[in-house]
Amino acid sequence: MRVGIFGGTFDPPHWGHLVLAEFVRDAGKLDEIWLMPALQPPHKLDRIITPAHLRMKMVELLCGDDPFIRPSDADLTHERQPSYTIDLLDELSQRFPQNQFILIIGGDSLVEFTIWHKWEDILKKHEVLVLPRRNADFSLVHPKVAQKAKIINSPLIEISSTEIRRRVGEGITIKYMTTQAVEEFIIEQKLYGK
Repeated sequence: MRVGIFGGTFDPPHWGHLVLAEFVRDAGKLDEIWLMPALQPPHKLDRIITPAHLRMKMVELLCGDDPFIRPSDADLTHERQPSYTIDLLDELSQRFPQNQFILIIGGDSLVEFTIWHKWEDILKKHEVLVLPRRNADFSLVHPKVAQKAKIINSPLIEISSTEIRRRVGEGITIKYMTTQAVEEFIIEQKLYGK
């Protein structure tokens, strides 16, 4: 089975994540996409993020009963910290040898891919599918990375987790920016308020 690993902070997850997951599932001929909240992304150590169990619950609510886009707590239960992508992919490959794991990243990450821990190992062992991001200059991508990564023709989604957090903090509606279940959970848990 071809499984796409779509990691992120998901603080909070939103409709854009689902739309992009479906585009990449189709374009990459993937059987499933696992939305995987990061425990503590190494590049976001300076930012306070919502506790992992709450972000995981929001991802579960976002995915609902979709048979192809599923939540995964693999990074949250991963023992090595900081959690590097290559370690997580190696662990998943050992736990689920019947699956082929494909890494899904944003265009901004592609430009910075050579600063990732053991980035060459990732390229040797796994396909990398890339979702375009505004202001991602692909001419800056390292030639080795550009040769191996496949850019998916998907829409640029203007919804962002940052914008949702800002709007909630200011008491502005987030209706239709995320699913109703996630919106209700944010209200119930009093997340992102002042």
